[in-house]
Amino acid sequence: MPVLNILLEQLNSIKGPDANKKIIEDTLSKEFDIAIFPELFYSGYLWRDYIRFLDVDIDFMDRIKSAVGNRMLIFGAPVYDDFLRNSAVIIHENNISFYHKMHLPTFGPFEEERFFKKGSKPAVINFRNLKINVEICYDLFFEDPIILGSDLIINISASPFTSRQHFERIFSSVAIKNQAYLIYVNTAGLQRNLVFWGGSRIIDPDGTEVKKLNYMKEESSSVSIDTNKIKISRIKRPILKEVQNESEE
Repeated sequence: MPVLNILLEQLNSIKGPDANKKIIEDTLSKEFDIAIFPELFYSGYLWRDYIRFLDVDIDFMDRIKSAVGNRMLIFGAPVYDDFLRNSAVIIHENNISFYHKMHLPTFGPFEEERFFKKGSKPAVINFRNLKINVEICYDLFFEDPIILGSDLIINISASPFTSRQHFERIFSSVAIKNQAYLIYVNTAGLQRNLVFWGGSRIIDPDGTEVKKLNYMKEESSSVSIDTNKIKISRIKRPILKEVQNESEE
């Protein structure tokens, strides 16, 4: 399995769709294997009722598809699929795939069930002989969005600073249990009355932090990961194998 160049785009989506589409398209001129933007980056997160007018543009997705080549690009966007969904758009190797967020927080500052309908199934994309499992923010706390045996778990997020400790307490455990790379890309900066804490990072299959970006600040960072570590981790300590066996009982 190869070394992958992961581009973490820890940005603030407050500028809105026109500006954010340009940012996504400009990223295509950079070198990467997988480029990742935060949850609802296409539209911005705190539009409330207006979000229904900001669903992702089909022509825009087609332009990205025609230019991405053999790479993968992921961004969050509102997507209509009979209902409005909080989705990850996954564009890769002349394909467009979607993951619809399965767990919608509706407590404290969150009102997602008011605007979106829940997704019902996880998403795993085969990419360069790797299984890429994509999920969104609050999904990280639940098992059903994750497919056992995935090699990379990519979580795109719009998490405010009040949730920071909860996320940071489970990052390593998710990576270790699945013996997979966990790649977390969060929004950074202020939107209306919420401060998004950034802190995007990559955790390797043994739970070791490979890279962590700054708190609160926008940042773009390219990180190389050795996917051979996935196989090595699973050989030296068969945690995933035992978890899979337990799930089949």
